[in-house]
Amino acid sequence: MKNIAIYLQDNIEILDFAGPMEVFVVAGFNVYTVAKTTQPMKAMHYLTVVPDYSIDNAPIPDIAVFVGGGNLSATKDEKVKNWVKKVTPQSKLKFTVCTGAFFLAEAGFLDHKIATTYHKSIDYLQSEYPKIDVRKDVRFVDNGEVITTAGISAGIDGALHLVSKLKGEKFALQIAKDMEYDKWIPEEGLIVQYEELNKGDEKDIGKFLEDNLNNLYPGEILNLSSKLNDKGMYKQAEKAIKFVISTMSNPDIDTYEFLRENYLLQHKEVPITSQQFIDIIKNKDVKSAEKTFKKQSEKFKDWIFVNPEDIITYGYMNYYLKGNVQKAIEIQELAKKMFPNDAYTIYVLGVYHERENKIGLAVENYKEALRYDSNFVMAKEKLKALEEQKKI
Repeated sequence: MKNIAIYLQDNIEILDFAGPMEVFVVAGFNVYTVAKTTQPMKAMHYLTVVPDYSIDNAPIPDIAVFVGGGNLSATKDEKVKNWVKKVTPQSKLKFTVCTGAFFLAEAGFLDHKIATTYHKSIDYLQSEYPKIDVRKDVRFVDNGEVITTAGISAGIDGALHLVSKLKGEKFALQIAKDMEYDKWIPEEGLIVQYEELNKGDEKDIGKFLEDNLNNLYPGEILNLSSKLNDKGMYKQAEKAIKFVISTMSNPDIDTYEFLRENYLLQHKEVPITSQQFIDIIKNKDVKSAEKTFKKQSEKFKDWIFVNPEDIITYGYMNYYLKGNVQKAIEIQELAKKMFPNDAYTIYVLGVYHERENKIGLAVENYKEALRYDSNFVMAKEKLKALEEQKKI
């Protein structure tokens, strides 16, 4: 899951969408906004927001997000309601912030589920939709496929929980740290499946995972592996982590970092870290780093041990921003060799070429990025801007 659509409406609460959006973007998801139309709208009467898509042309997301503010009458708009009914069943996860819960409630997707919303709207949600079990005094409620949160800042907590659900709590905590957000307390949420998840520390981890394959998300299994490590059940934890890797079409470095931790506890050999790889570029050169990557990749088959974001950040901060764009391009070309299917890595190389006024190479990379991710908004915007400037 990587594509997240956030539905907006007039007079939307700014932090309702901006808080979770910050979490999702920092966590590496592709986020885009959707509204009834693409006309500019006002958030809380002040901030002008231009949606990326209308409900007529928006791609179906992996995760559909509905946020609050505005007017509750928007949830009863027939065209909007029909879109919610169309999109929600096709999205693998549903997430609401504040009174965004009313969009799912109106479409019937919260019936017979536990949910929460903005504290001043709890009684109204319960009275208007009596089939919902509405809870107060919780920051978020996780029903498995549906996560609802309380108001405004609680959306950040819920978004971090969603990241934990998909990528593991260790990763989510790092995102919170990167955002300078130290307010997230995972225990302040209600996880409906909590008791079932706790059964995962049984000895037959393989059978548990097979029995619950359709009910568990990757991050939940990775969190379980951390519990098993804490209990000294390293082999069981290793089995859980490798199970997650085996089910992912494109495992990332964050998943393999769980395996690194487990291997170190078992005194097994592990590849170099992403930071050690960056140090080779820094202290030696790009060619030495490329040779090291090749050797480590041959020794640790299929292990993702370098984070493309680390390479991008190093080249951007140390060379691109300081005017040495050619060196930044050299580093970014290495990143593209290492991660040839990563849309963002390819896109950044296009940005660097555009800076050097090599428009043909820039366009080539933007289009290549879109071939790997057709919903990549930034690449689309770059191509559109170049067309408007009559450069292509």
